[in-house]
Amino acid sequence: MEEAAAVAADSPGSASTTEHPKLAARAPGSPAGDKRANGSGSVRLRGKTWTARLSLGEAGRSTFSLPTCRTEQEANARLEVLADLAGRLLAAGQIVLGLPLLERAAAREGSALRDVRLAIEQLCRGEARARASGETTFAEFAELVVSGRLAEQYPLHVKALRHPEQYRHKLNHVLAVLGPVPLPRLTLDHADRAISMLPGHLEDSSRQGVAKVIHRILALATYPARIIASNPLPRGWIPKAEDNKAKGSLYPDEDRRLMAAVNIPLSYRIYYGFLIREGMRADEAGRLEPSDLDLERGAVVLDENKTDDPRAWALSPDVVRALRTYFAICPPKERVFIGPSGPLPWRSGAHNFRNHLRRAGIDRPELFETTQSRLNIRLHDTRATFITIKLANCRTETWISDRTGHKSSRQIHHYKRAARKVAELGLGDFAPLDEAIPELNGKGGPLGGGAPTSAGLEAGSPSPSNGASLVRALHHRAPGAVVDHASQPAAGAPVAAGGPLDQAASRQLLCLLRSTAMTAATASAMRTRCRSSA
Repeated sequence: MEEAAAVAADSPGSASTTEHPKLAARAPGSPAGDKRANGSGSVRLRGKTWTARLSLGEAGRSTFSLPTCRTEQEANARLEVLADLAGRLLAAGQIVLGLPLLERAAAREGSALRDVRLAIEQLCRGEARARASGETTFAEFAELVVSGRLAEQYPLHVKALRHPEQYRHKLNHVLAVLGPVPLPRLTLDHADRAISMLPGHLEDSSRQGVAKVIHRILALATYPARIIASNPLPRGWIPKAEDNKAKGSLYPDEDRRLMAAVNIPLSYRIYYGFLIREGMRADEAGRLEPSDLDLERGAVVLDENKTDDPRAWALSPDVVRALRTYFAICPPKERVFIGPSGPLPWRSGAHNFRNHLRRAGIDRPELFETTQSRLNIRLHDTRATFITIKLANCRTETWISDRTGHKSSRQIHHYKRAARKVAELGLGDFAPLDEAIPELNGKGGPLGGGAPTSAGLEAGSPSPSNGASLVRALHHRAPGAVVDHASQPAAGAPVAAGGPLDQAASRQLLCLLRSTAMTAATASAMRTRCRSSA
């Protein structure tokens, strides 16, 4: 699709005019010698703004501001674009109706200019015409849905979107075609054209997601909005998306290696261990608040989730013990799982997850390759790991669905083949989380690549000499740091002995100081070092 060319040049003088060749087309029924019918164009600098002047047949001679053009060459390039679009409108006899579109084409760039081109093409083909007073376009109604205003108007029938940015992202692919079309005139052909023009790199599942959004918008326009009498999209219009690619999951021994990798921040390992042992979605766990957990009784309540189906269950006893000890080290704040730089990533956590697996020495090839038949492992696949291992260890589908939120046996059935393999190999179950993580099992070890903790943290009676060992451990972290979150080096990057602590280690150490008893002299020295490096 053409765009105005931008060519660097010296600033032109304060007054300049360039003539452009006459337009090839003229208004129907106008005499051949009529200059206005044939049309001609020129550019001129007025003050600091370039303008283009075109003869537009029955619409007369019009001047368009070119605010994005900085040089005469850019102005001439945009004049060529306008001349081409005006020629099409003249040939189709739609120049008067298309005049506002030409004004937009003069002022827009990139995708916005592309949208104007598509609107002009629709107008020339007779698919668009002057909108009747009060008619709502697809774009206008979609904004009502995404913004939540429709939910406010019809609270009994429409729920506000939990993630409106996802709807906006999908709609951006089709607004160029569907956006300007009034809803009463939107047809199946419009929807088919919008889907056919989706970028070629999109997966089938992404195309299906866009189609679902279109269908949902039109369904709401039918009821409760009652803008159209019926949905123009027939049943079966949403394309099928085959999901036959093999997905990765961890074995119990690989989980033990990941939990024991003290060169990975403790906050990440407790997060991964929770996901793997409880089957919760990563986004659900990432939004967990301390009030959602009842560690005294060992339960979790999840009222808000993807399926809008509140669920609650008893946590595994080892997970309860691990969380109690972890909270004694780092008390939770607004979220249960907080990393060195804030809430842990869940929507974009796959890259960190794979890096942490490699750092833990897990290098099984199928976990890290993407082919036509396989996807590399993602953070979301901790759910697949949970379901596979629990099925292999004879847990019922009901027990599993209480935790995962799956609503049908068919969804869980996909994991049974992998579960049979795990059972036949005798790979066992996950190790108890409080025993798998060294910092939580009473045996000590670096706290997430930083400070180790001694036995008895949960009881609040550590050794008075613990402070000195904490400082020593901070200078013996394993090399080979990767970026864990917000472009900060993970714990595991080498630190010069006696030098200042990195910011993440300082926060972890200060957190531990608040929950650990030690001599006043040692605590004072450690706080001074933490503050000097913050």
